[in-house]
Amino acid sequence: MPPTTQFPSRPIHTLKTHNGPVNAVTFSSYPGTYLLTGSSDRTIHLSRAVPNSSSSSLSGTQTTSPIQKYEAHGYSVLDVAVAADNSRFTSVGGDRLVFLWDVEQGGTIRRWSGHSGRVEAVQFAGEGDAVVVSGSADTTVNLWDTRSNSHKPIQTLTEASDTVSSLHVHMPTYSIASGSYDGRVRVYDIRIGRATVDVLAHPVTSVRCSADGNALLASTLDGRIRMLDRTDGKLLKSFGGADSGGEGRGRGAAAAAAKYRNTELRIRSVFAKGDAVVLSGSESEKGEQAHVFAWDVLSGEVVATVAAGEGVKVVSCVAWNEKGGCWAGGCSDGTVKVYG
Repeated sequence: MPPTTQFPSRPIHTLKTHNGPVNAVTFSSYPGTYLLTGSSDRTIHLSRAVPNSSSSSLSGTQTTSPIQKYEAHGYSVLDVAVAADNSRFTSVGGDRLVFLWDVEQGGTIRRWSGHSGRVEAVQFAGEGDAVVVSGSADTTVNLWDTRSNSHKPIQTLTEASDTVSSLHVHMPTYSIASGSYDGRVRVYDIRIGRATVDVLAHPVTSVRCSADGNALLASTLDGRIRMLDRTDGKLLKSFGGADSGGEGRGRGAAAAAAKYRNTELRIRSVFAKGDAVVLSGSESEKGEQAHVFAWDVLSGEVVATVAAGEGVKVVSCVAWNEKGGCWAGGCSDGTVKVYG
C-alpha cells in the first residue's frame, strides 16, 4: 500500500480564536510547533498547533484564546509568512502595507507602504531572510530590504497586468514564482534577472514550487490545480476538475460524493508528504459544507476527502507540517482545523 493512502484526516485540534474568515495559515518554522493565522477580523494569532496535553478525544481538542494576538492591520489580513529562525514574521492585507513583526515583542519592526492596492501575498527571501517579497492588486511585486531603513523597495517587478495573488520563493534556485489574475505564472530568476512565463488562461490563485524546484503547482479559477515542469512549462499532472470526486478515504458518503470546486475565491494549494501529495481546500456546493482534498502526485487520484464541518462554506488556505505529519486548514467560519 503506497504511503500516500494513509493521509492524515483525523481532526486533532480546532482553533476558535478568530471572529472572521481565516485567509492565511502557516506553521512556524521547523519543527512547526505553532500556527500563525491571519483573518478578516484584522488580527494575526499565534497558537499551538497541537496542545500539550495528550488527552485529546477522538474529535480532538479546542483552543479558544491564542497565545499572542498581533494587532496593527486596519483591514483584512490576507497572507502571513514566518522567518526561518521564528523570531520574525511578515503580514499583508487590505491596508496596502507590508508589516514586519517581532514575534516575542508582539509589535511591528517595519511598515512598508509602496503598494497602491491591497497586498495579497508575502514571502521571505535572501540570506538570513533579509528580504521580504510582496505581491499586490496593483499588479506589482516588491522586494524590501529588512536591514535597511529605506522606505522604498529595492526592486519592483512590473510584468503582471492584473492582481498578483500568490508568491513562492524557492531559495535553492534563487527564484520567485508569482501567480496573477492575468492567467499567468511567472518565475523570476533573481541571479540573471530573467523571467519565464506560463500562460494558464484562467486567473491564478496559488503558486508553489516543489522542494527540488523542478515542478510548479498552480491553482486556477477553472477548478483545476496544474503541476507544471519548471524547465519547459509542460503539464505534468492536473488535479480537480470534473473528475475530482472523492474516491478517497474521507468521512462518510458525503465526502465520497464531494467535488473539488474553485471558481470564485482565492484558494491556496500546497505540496504535502515530501511532495508526494497535493493538498487544497475548496469552495462548497450550495448548501453543502466545504471539503479539503488530497491527491497522489503520481497517479492524480484522490487519496483523501475531508469534510471541514457544518457551516464551513470555504477552506481557503491549507498548510502542511512535514515534521509533525499534520496539516491545518483555515475556514470561512473563523476556525482553523488541525488534522493528524
